[in-house]
Amino acid sequence: MFGRWISPFTNQVIQDARQLDADHLVPLSWSWQRGASEWSVEKREAFANDPSNVLIVESSLNRSKSDKGPDEWLPPEGRCGYTARFTRIVLKYRLQPKPDESARIKEILEQCRG
Repeated sequence: MFGRWISPFTNQVIQDARQLDADHLVPLSWSWQRGASEWSVEKREAFANDPSNVLIVESSLNRSKSDKGPDEWLPPEGRCGYTARFTRIVLKYRLQPKPDESARIKEILEQCRG
C-alpha cells in the first residue's frame, strides 16, 4: 500500500495509497448529462477507462470535486492545466456543456492566458 505519488491537484507527494482515489477528470455523471447517455456501451467504456481522463488524487479532493465541472470546482494547484485538460477531453468526446458552464470554462482559460 505504500509507494510515491505526486498529486496533480496539490503537487504534494503522497506515500500512502489509502489516501488516494482514481478520479475521472471529466466525471462520468457530468458527461452522462452532456451527451454520454446517447453513446454505445463500448464508447462509454472507452471514456471511463481513457488514461487521459483518469488521475490519481487525494481521496478528500476527489470527494469534494464529486461530479462537478471546472465552473463549480477547481483544484488548489494547477487550475489552468486542469481546465485545459478537461476541455480537451470534452472536445475529444464531443460532450455538450451547458452554456453557463462553457462561458465559465472560457473565462478560466482566458485568465490563464492573461
